[in-house]
Amino acid sequence: MSDQPDGRELLEVARRTLLDKVLPALPRDRAYDVLMIASAMAIAGRELASGTAQREAGKEAVAAFWRASGCTGEVPADAGGLAAAIRARQLPESAQPALHDLLLSLTRDRLKLGNPKYLHD
Repeated sequence: MSDQPDGRELLEVARRTLLDKVLPALPRDRAYDVLMIASAMAIAGRELASGTAQREAGKEAVAAFWRASGCTGEVPADAGGLAAAIRARQLPESAQPALHDLLLSLTRDRLKLGNPKYLHD
């Protein structure tokens, strides 16, 4: 077991330093740039904390939807593969309600990482 900070912790320390020490010392016209960098660092930290688990859960959800909805062909590997299947019109009409639910769920999961304040749950 290591007592070193992990990548997520390092990002958070760097982000706090950027916001607390660097931002106040910069001219106002540079504030937006620093805030944008800090936001990207926060997203990266959340992805490090739960991104892998979230991606795996998304892949499992896509596969479960595919099997349960009577879709034919190879099971998409992830949401990108599902998008390709949608564009190729490989899903039966009867799968539309379940597809809607799946896409809503996947979108909410992405928002939890990219913009958690947007969701109110």
